[in-house]
Amino acid sequence: MSATIDSRKSAATAHWQLRDVILPLRGPVLVGILYFLGAEIAFFIGTLSDKIFALFWPPNVILFCTLVVVPKQHWWRYIALALPAHVLAEMTVGMPPLQMTVAFITNCMVALLNAFAVRRWIGVSPWFGTFKAASIYILIAGGAGPAIVALGGALVPILGGGPSNDYWIFWSHWYLANALPNLTIGSVFLIWFANGVYWTHEWRRIEPLLMALAVSASTMISASAMTQLQTSSFLAAVLFTPLPFVLWATVRYGGRGASGAVLIVAIILTSITLRTPGLFPGEEASRGVLGVQLFLMGLSIPVLLLGSLVDELRRKEKSMRRLATSVLNAQDRERRRIARDLHDSTGQHLIAATLIAQRMQDLLPAAALPLMCQLNDMLQQSVRELRTVSYLLHPPLLDEAGLNTALRCYIEGYIERARISVDLDIDPDFGRLAPDVELVLFRIVQEALTNVSLHAQSPTACIRLRRQRDKDGENIDLSIEDAGRGMPHAIPSLLSGKAPSESKLGVGIASMHERLSQIGGRLEIASKSGQTVIRATIPLGPPRY
Repeated sequence: MSATIDSRKSAATAHWQLRDVILPLRGPVLVGILYFLGAEIAFFIGTLSDKIFALFWPPNVILFCTLVVVPKQHWWRYIALALPAHVLAEMTVGMPPLQMTVAFITNCMVALLNAFAVRRWIGVSPWFGTFKAASIYILIAGGAGPAIVALGGALVPILGGGPSNDYWIFWSHWYLANALPNLTIGSVFLIWFANGVYWTHEWRRIEPLLMALAVSASTMISASAMTQLQTSSFLAAVLFTPLPFVLWATVRYGGRGASGAVLIVAIILTSITLRTPGLFPGEEASRGVLGVQLFLMGLSIPVLLLGSLVDELRRKEKSMRRLATSVLNAQDRERRRIARDLHDSTGQHLIAATLIAQRMQDLLPAAALPLMCQLNDMLQQSVRELRTVSYLLHPPLLDEAGLNTALRCYIEGYIERARISVDLDIDPDFGRLAPDVELVLFRIVQEALTNVSLHAQSPTACIRLRRQRDKDGENIDLSIEDAGRGMPHAIPSLLSGKAPSESKLGVGIASMHERLSQIGGRLEIASKSGQTVIRATIPLGPPRY
């Protein structure tokens, strides 16, 4: 019995020991497989006449991106597992052992140098998060790293029998063969997969596919046209045919769109260039490939920088929106607190002072009664004004009775204060809404009526509040109309869907726009002399059947 238990313990111990050995190797094994597949893809895309030297070499960028994301203490595992993958891939094309060794050493050197420099000067993800980070990445992975290691990489074709006089030609081929994948495949990995691939809406899943098809089709069309050209007069125009679609993807999706579009163009043009007759039928294959590589480098650098700039501006816009949201929420909380303090503390003290003044009135001589009456009137006026201010800061009826009652009470006080006739029309079955929606609607009415009294010079205002149902679901429609002098300068910014400039329209309209954007609403303004209509639309959700 004891021997059986010991054997089970030994088996369990061996199992966990084997598991501890295998688990850390899963990543390196996967990278080794990808390294081998990358080499095979490079050979499939095309090589020069020696069938060994590929002009687009993905394995190094695969190793480089892996070293960027894994801890430094594990780097040796990935390099060790890349060795058999490299040997197996190069054996399929008959590379001699010495040439294979030098090629592997230079491959590892460029991956290590790029990874170390990127982690040193950029740090952790996002590596293309800012224009500065993207610039540093391009300088390292698309410039200094491959250029330095290419001094040794150029020896690989010479060891295979290439003429030593062509050293700098080999250097340029090796440099571009590694720099270009870093700017295409490397950017795709570090932008897309390091932070996860996602599309926020269903319809957006179709648009990237259409973009990819447009980029691919335009690149193939331009390549086909170039092979038919008998003159170089229209070469530049034809070569830049995919550019509008590349820019479309870049502006629409930032770094993700830029890197994906550039990768598609790079693969298609490089593959076609290395096949007969190639893009340049009258040119030597190596010169044609060099020209295409230089073109792709010139295309990818500004496009990637533009994509990173778009992403950075969008992140800053989101940060500004979050900041504006937090400011408005803090403002509402502070208004609520001040209104409660005014009502519960200062208001009660004024009421107590009024009662004391009334009691003192019976104890004072007749000569002091007019002054006491004047004091009592001032106290009463202060109480009324304090209640008005407290209500304007935050109406308690909004929480207790809902938007309908709060608006009616507010407009009664507004008519008395502003001497402006206001017509309020609310659906009889309007009902209650979510607290944040009710607060936004109340603030929009408050801001709009404030603008009417201060700027519009209108004697009347009309407010309509409706629930509407359509094929997209249920919406809240709020409109505030006046017969004032109008504000035509508001139309361009609001028709373009942008937040209006505070210098032109003041804080009120900008506040309405920001409040609505927080809950997915939309603000529209139609204004001309004699009429201004402010309309707010808030979606509540899909239709209920």
